[in-house]
Amino acid sequence: MKCMNISAILLFFVSLLSFSCSYRTETVNKSAKTAATTCRIGFYNTENLFDIYDDKHSNDNDFLPLGKLKWTADRYDVKLKHIKEVIDGLNDLSTLALIGMSEVENKEVLEDLLKNDTTFQIIHYNSSDRRGIDVCLLYNPAYFTPLTSYLSSFDKSNDPELFLREVLVVKGVLWNDTVHVLVNHWPSRREGEEKSETKRIAAAMLTQEIIDSIIQVNPSNNILLMGDFNDQPSDKSMSVMLNLKTTKKGKDGELINPFKALQEAGEGTCKYKHDWFLFDQILISNSISNKKGFQFTDAEIYHPEWLYYKNDLKSGPFRSYLGNTYYGGYSDHFPVYIELKK
Repeated sequence: MKCMNISAILLFFVSLLSFSCSYRTETVNKSAKTAATTCRIGFYNTENLFDIYDDKHSNDNDFLPLGKLKWTADRYDVKLKHIKEVIDGLNDLSTLALIGMSEVENKEVLEDLLKNDTTFQIIHYNSSDRRGIDVCLLYNPAYFTPLTSYLSSFDKSNDPELFLREVLVVKGVLWNDTVHVLVNHWPSRREGEEKSETKRIAAAMLTQEIIDSIIQVNPSNNILLMGDFNDQPSDKSMSVMLNLKTTKKGKDGELINPFKALQEAGEGTCKYKHDWFLFDQILISNSISNKKGFQFTDAEIYHPEWLYYKNDLKSGPFRSYLGNTYYGGYSDHFPVYIELKK
């Protein structure tokens, strides 16, 4: 009889524990399912995320401890901390599914960046950029599963002197839909806007060729085109060469630039003297805008007060360097993001 009582008591506690575990699992799964009904797609120009080691295959001499910019281990650690703070800010609701980045030196700096972060995985290839700055894509496996990825190639036969950074092309599954993500970093305006315009138009043509190849397979393929284009939504390379649309009407393969409205409102992601420029953008194919599986809902520039120099909203982005002067900030660009709803 005593043994039966003990058995009954044990059975009661096992049943109670089983109920408790079942309840907790159901609650967590329900919460995760709720959280997964929206996601963010981001892009960030990190302003020279270099390590402190000499790369014999690229011109990274300025970013060495004894180089012109005195890029020490302490400064590198500050940079990593700051870029991670921005990613964490974008992921404040744990909904950041993808973030493309530009001006990263190599995969090692990304591994350092994510050393204590198990949320994101890395897609990166070494590019042919002379300075050794690349683009990459970080993804959250809870939202995105990569299928294929590669760097685009550029035919220099028509203009051997023209250099364009390769486009990172990633095909994967976002939620249950296949998407094609293109991460870009187009030529700068260092030589002057007009003089360098032809380079960005050439970059736009290269990007359009990639888009056409994707659309040719299936006109309703979903495309996310992101990057630092060094041109604004209204500039020729964006508005003409990419045939961008600003409404939700049109064929599936047409691209929509939701950041044009922000440019028209006077907003920007980087500042030169007193003027704002919206160089960083994320474009979506019309198929995403009309998608039944998931839909575009919002486009924003991420610029909390702490990303401004001295927390002054009248200043520009709190950058790492201005010329050769070390400021110890984040980047000379603000990140951008769009939101999708399931």
